[in-house]
Amino acid sequence: MSPTFCGLWPGPRRATAVLFDPAGKLQRPLSLANTEPARSALLAWLAEQPAALVIPDPRLAQPVRYPLSHTGQPPLAVWLAPGDLLEAIRLATGLTTRAPKHTAALLARWPTSNTLRPFLRRLTASPHPDQLPLL
Repeated sequence: MSPTFCGLWPGPRRATAVLFDPAGKLQRPLSLANTEPARSALLAWLAEQPAALVIPDPRLAQPVRYPLSHTGQPPLAVWLAPGDLLEAIRLATGLTTRAPKHTAALLARWPTSNTLRPFLRRLTASPHPDQLPLL
């Protein structure tokens, strides 16, 4: 079974998550507070599903920390979309002036695009415990 993809776009006050089910059907966008409990609840729910999370490169948006599992890895597949390419697409398509749910939907569809998929980078935890995390 192919995974559900969730695009997460952090805003100044609230983050927006958009999910696409394995059939490619858009689910209802979610708006969540920019707090650790809200992000943890979303990640816990996604970890229970066959889901993958797509987020913007951390240099693009405000830094976000995601909890790690007992193995030291994120509890689900987390992919990073490159900031420069994401911003170029947002500018060219007019997403910079539209609701955040449209950018979250772009992120959620990114892994299904044969053209954009090669640009994704998989988020992995640092092997050194004394190294500071980027997310």
